[in-house]
Amino acid sequence: MALVPVDTSALAGPHPPTFPPPETFDFIPQTYDLLVRLLPQNSSTSPHTQTNLPPIEPKDVDAEGSRIRIKIQKARATLNDLPDIKRSIQEQEEEMKALEEKIRKQREVLGRIRELKAVKDAKGQ
Repeated sequence: MALVPVDTSALAGPHPPTFPPPETFDFIPQTYDLLVRLLPQNSSTSPHTQTNLPPIEPKDVDAEGSRIRIKIQKARATLNDLPDIKRSIQEQEEEMKALEEKIRKQREVLGRIRELKAVKDAKGQ
């Protein structure tokens, strides 16, 4: 009997989506640095001495904050580009139920195959 090559890529299922790196959504350090730069520099233990950041004038906050806003806008766009982001919870739950049913049926078929193999092995002995 000749062996027929099997395409195993179909058996593996769909590939999981690739997610953006966590840094895409990390705004807290930049926001902290911006706020620290607004604090007065009158003590030796001020955050300025710990972060080595130059102070910023309140009038310049908008310009400095625009980098953070742009990063947030890019993160939103990245989220909107993720697959199935617009699907409702109900749609996802329905898909999960369908997949669980498919798994149940596959296990049932595998169980029957094992039983047939066990019967075949018992006859062969």
